[in-house]
Amino acid sequence: MKRGFTDLEDKRLVYRGNKILSDLFSKSVHSIRQISRNESEAKAVYRFLQNDRVSEKDIIENLIHNCRTACAGRFVVCIQDTTEINLSSHGKRINKDSFVGTTNAKGSQGLGFFIHPSLVLDAVTGTPYGYSDIKVWNRPLEFKSKHERQYGKLPIEEKESYKWIEVSKNTQASLRDVVEG
Repeated sequence: MKRGFTDLEDKRLVYRGNKILSDLFSKSVHSIRQISRNESEAKAVYRFLQNDRVSEKDIIENLIHNCRTACAGRFVVCIQDTTEINLSSHGKRINKDSFVGTTNAKGSQGLGFFIHPSLVLDAVTGTPYGYSDIKVWNRPLEFKSKHERQYGKLPIEEKESYKWIEVSKNTQASLRDVVEG
């Protein structure tokens, strides 16, 4: 089964996104510079990722669609955990903004964001089918400690730990009509 982008605003974006995915999977590397044969190809990848018509939501929705298609009619197990994308070593090139913020309570020392995916695996073979949901966020630039935020009094929906519930609910909704059991 072929996985890739199917639903973007423009067919050219679908083509470019699928070329990027093909290069990523065929070369088994994670660096744009490593998957690109030359400066022109690298620039095309960066342009795709920075294109206003390709949002984080679009990418996640396409990943979920691929997962739903791959695991249809199967028994699956979903695994979640949080990953910190630490960009501190790039601090001189990247500024904190609405996409990249602080990753720790010490504010100025952390630079990056968090990803909390739900990875879907075949319950019998362990074959990965993809992601049924992905939550991406960063902490506010003016991140306060748990004590300063009166964390114990906050509703669960306002706590970072809510990601476990949110991603579980989204996974159930996403896979309810396609998987067995």
